[in-house]
Amino acid sequence: MTYVLIALLASSFIFEYWLLTKISKIEKEKFRLQKALFALNQDLTTFQAGISRDTKSQKDELLVEMKRVQTKVDVVRRDIINSLPTQIRKVIGHIEFAKPLNNSHGRG
Repeated sequence: MTYVLIALLASSFIFEYWLLTKISKIEKEKFRLQKALFALNQDLTTFQAGISRDTKSQKDELLVEMKRVQTKVDVVRRDIINSLPTQIRKVIGHIEFAKPLNNSHGRG
Protein backbone atom coordinates (compact mmCIF):
# COMPACT_ATOMS: atom_id res chain seq x y z
CA MET A 1 0.00 0.00 0.00
CA THR A 2 2.87 2.37 0.76
CA TYR A 3 4.34 1.80 -2.69
CA VAL A 4 1.00 2.67 -4.28
CA LEU A 5 0.84 5.94 -2.32
CA ILE A 6 4.44 6.77 -3.23
CA ALA A 7 3.65 6.02 -6.90
CA LEU A 8 0.54 8.21 -6.78
CA LEU A 9 2.47 11.01 -5.07
CA ALA A 10 5.27 10.77 -7.64
CA SER A 11 2.83 10.69 -10.54
CA SER A 12 1.02 13.74 -9.11
CA PHE A 13 4.36 15.62 -8.95
CA ILE A 14 5.13 14.59 -12.53
CA PHE A 15 1.66 15.65 -13.69
CA GLU A 16 1.98 18.98 -11.81
CA TYR A 17 5.38 19.60 -13.43
CA TRP A 18 3.96 18.75 -16.87
CA LEU A 19 0.95 21.02 -16.25
CA LEU A 20 3.14 23.92 -15.08
CA THR A 21 5.36 23.63 -18.17
CA LYS A 22 2.27 23.69 -20.40
CA ILE A 23 0.92 26.75 -18.54
CA SER A 24 4.31 28.45 -18.87
CA LYS A 25 4.39 27.78 -22.64
CA ILE A 26 0.82 29.10 -22.96
CA GLU A 27 1.72 32.27 -21.04
CA LYS A 28 4.78 32.83 -23.26
CA GLU A 29 2.62 32.33 -26.34
CA LYS A 30 0.01 34.73 -24.91
CA PHE A 31 2.69 37.38 -24.33
CA ARG A 32 4.03 36.89 -27.86
CA LEU A 33 0.53 37.21 -29.34
CA GLN A 34 -0.18 40.35 -27.30
CA LYS A 35 3.05 41.88 -28.56
CA ALA A 36 2.14 40.97 -32.16
CA LEU A 37 -1.36 42.43 -31.76
CA PHE A 38 0.10 45.65 -30.36
CA ALA A 39 2.45 45.93 -33.34
CA LEU A 40 -0.42 45.20 -35.72
CA ASN A 41 -2.51 47.90 -34.04
CA GLN A 42 0.30 50.42 -34.47
CA ASP A 43 0.66 49.48 -38.15
CA LEU A 44 -3.08 49.84 -38.65
CA THR A 45 -3.10 53.24 -36.97
CA THR A 46 -0.20 54.39 -39.14
CA PHE A 47 -1.96 53.05 -42.25
CA GLN A 48 -5.21 54.83 -41.35
CA ALA A 49 -3.35 58.09 -40.77
CA GLY A 50 -1.65 57.70 -44.15
CA ILE A 51 -4.96 57.00 -45.87
CA SER A 52 -6.54 60.05 -44.23
CA ARG A 53 -3.62 62.20 -45.31
CA ASP A 54 -3.75 60.84 -48.88
CA THR A 55 -7.52 61.32 -49.05
CA LYS A 56 -7.23 64.92 -47.89
CA SER A 57 -4.44 65.57 -50.39
CA GLN A 58 -6.45 64.07 -53.25
CA LYS A 59 -9.53 66.03 -52.20
CA ASP A 60 -7.54 69.27 -52.23
CA GLU A 61 -6.09 68.46 -55.65
CA LEU A 62 -9.54 67.64 -56.97
CA LEU A 63 -10.96 70.92 -55.67
CA VAL A 64 -8.14 72.88 -57.33
CA GLU A 65 -8.74 71.03 -60.61
CA MET A 66 -12.50 71.62 -60.40
CA LYS A 67 -11.92 75.36 -59.83
CA ARG A 68 -9.58 75.46 -62.83
CA VAL A 69 -12.12 73.69 -65.04
CA GLN A 70 -14.92 75.94 -63.77
CA THR A 71 -12.81 78.98 -64.64
CA LYS A 72 -12.29 77.63 -68.16
CA VAL A 73 -16.03 76.96 -68.51
CA ASP A 74 -16.82 80.48 -67.27
CA VAL A 75 -14.39 81.99 -69.79
CA VAL A 76 -15.83 79.96 -72.67
CA ARG A 77 -19.38 80.83 -71.58
CA ARG A 78 -18.49 84.54 -71.36
CA ASP A 79 -16.90 84.40 -74.82
CA ILE A 80 -19.98 82.71 -76.26
CA ILE A 81 -22.35 85.22 -74.66
CA ASN A 82 -20.20 88.18 -75.80
CA SER A 83 -19.96 86.89 -79.37
CA LEU A 84 -23.66 85.97 -79.59
CA PRO A 85 -24.89 89.35 -81.03
CA THR A 86 -22.17 89.22 -83.70
CA GLN A 87 -23.11 85.65 -84.61
CA ILE A 88 -26.80 86.57 -84.81
CA ARG A 89 -26.00 89.53 -87.12
CA LYS A 90 -23.93 87.26 -89.39
CA VAL A 91 -26.71 84.68 -89.59
CA ILE A 92 -29.35 87.34 -90.32
CA GLY A 93 -27.09 88.83 -92.97
CA HIS A 94 -26.68 85.45 -94.62
CA ILE A 95 -30.41 84.88 -94.54
CA GLU A 96 -31.21 88.31 -96.04
CA PHE A 97 -28.73 88.01 -98.89
CA ALA A 98 -29.11 84.32 -99.57
CA LYS A 99 -30.30 83.24 -102.98
CA PRO A 100 -33.73 81.67 -102.93
CA LEU A 101 -33.83 77.95 -103.59
CA ASN A 102 -36.54 78.40 -106.19
CA ASN A 103 -37.94 81.44 -107.97
CA SER A 104 -41.55 80.99 -106.93
CA HIS A 105 -41.16 82.22 -103.33
CA GLY A 106 -44.33 80.45 -102.57
CA ARG A 107 -46.30 82.49 -105.15
CA GLY A 108 -48.18 80.45 -107.50
